[in-house]
Amino acid sequence: MRPKRVIVSVLLFSAAPLASSGCFVDDDPAPEVDDMDVNAPKELLALRTELLEAQPEAALTAMAHFRPLCDADGYPLVGNVANKVQTTGLQPSQFCAEVRKRE
Repeated sequence: MRPKRVIVSVLLFSAAPLASSGCFVDDDPAPEVDDMDVNAPKELLALRTELLEAQPEAALTAMAHFRPLCDADGYPLVGNVANKVQTTGLQPSQFCAEVRKRE
């Protein structure tokens, strides 16, 4: 005689309904803050934004304008900006590397 088989029903949960309800989604994520940016003056952060928006050739020709982003040895005083979207300009580390090459 064959043994009887027992069918057990299993309830599977999907993460999609929970994600759409907002349980796992952060609607207002906090931007990443670089340790260097915490103590940086707002003027330098504004200058960094201007550098990111400028064309690289224009930024390098206006090196004196963007030079306050680097210390006396040519190293950045503000952190890079991590963007998922490619920016047209230079990151502060790239700009300061060019400063070190030229000085």
